Amino acid sequence: MTRQEWLEIGISKGIIEIDECEKITFYDAYLEWFRMKMTFNKRQTMDRIEVTYLKYFKDSDLDRKYISDITDDNLILFLVKLCKCNIITYREMSRIMQILKGVLVYMRDIGKGGARLYDWESVKRNIPMEKLDTGKKQKYAIRKDDIEKLMHEVIENEIYLEKQSSCLCLCMNFYLGLRVGELAALEFDDFDLDRGVVKVWKTESKYYNRDEDGQKIGTMVYRVVDSTKTVYSVREVPILPEARYIYELIRKHHKEMGYDSRYLAYDGKQTVLVRSLDRTLRRLQELLGISKFNTHAIRKTFATSLHNSNVPTRVISDLLGHSEIGTTENCYILSYEHAYEQYLGYMHDALNFSLK
Repeated sequence: MTRQEWLEIGISKGIIEIDECEKITFYDAYLEWFRMKMTFNKRQTMDRIEVTYLKYFKDSDLDRKYISDITDDNLILFLVKLCKCNIITYREMSRIMQILKGVLVYMRDIGKGGARLYDWESVKRNIPMEKLDTGKKQKYAIRKDDIEKLMHEVIENEIYLEKQSSCLCLCMNFYLGLRVGELAALEFDDFDLDRGVVKVWKTESKYYNRDEDGQKIGTMVYRVVDSTKTVYSVREVPILPEARYIYELIRKHHKEMGYDSRYLAYDGKQTVLVRSLDRTLRRLQELLGISKFNTHAIRKTFATSLHNSNVPTRVISDLLGHSEIGTTENCYILSYEHAYEQYLGYMHDALNFSLK
């Protein structure tokens, strides 16, 4: 029997008392775990962890409890109460469990505060999964007539000239399928027109700088970083003739306006390009009276259009920069709203049985 196991048995039976100086609340344990995580996690990840903690843990009964006193029943009660009082998605529950398990396991691993072993499978089994929100809503690919109207008004009529670079970048992304952060980070030098590819290896990121104790320093920082979401996201996307045409329009527009920026989406002001792209899209929808969709829907429509043209899912996944093909299949291939004629064509081709 190890010393840690001996201490756990003694503490649980009330034989051994933990000195006051050794008692650590869940909140203090969280802060220590958070500082440890800062050494190898991305800053955006730490921001997400902090948001989850502040929303679900801060000032709760569990937060103020000494970790030596936390039992399986306490964990179950905490999670059940959360599900009853909040609309929580599966993704949010995963983040809550990451904090809960991460903090307590870390404290036990370093032998502090009398942290004990927990039956995590039993804890998970008691989560009322039926009360969790799947987070899935009926989503459709962007309608073809909306895409064509947007393209025509931006390219031919320059309907939103003040943000023409952003408008053209949004149009070009129907042929590239990039994340909006990747689109914002695109530079002219990323385009190798001789080889006919664009290299995707950067993204615009937002995060807080933090001191050594994990406290935020200043306001949120927006910056292009030399990394994408995952290692699989570094990729080369072939440039279709349409994308090349739009690229040349952007270059021409920059020259005419006298812009001195390496970023395609630049429109004359030093601004956060992701936010500029988001706002530009909303403004275009207002001006054109087309259906509402966000920048991520362009990426999903790119994937859906390829899928409907019988492009192998593995190829689509590679073009999107996904590490798992299941992500592409489950989250990026959508239906088209009111696409009855298209579906009818599929049915005619597939169900052509002879009645004779």
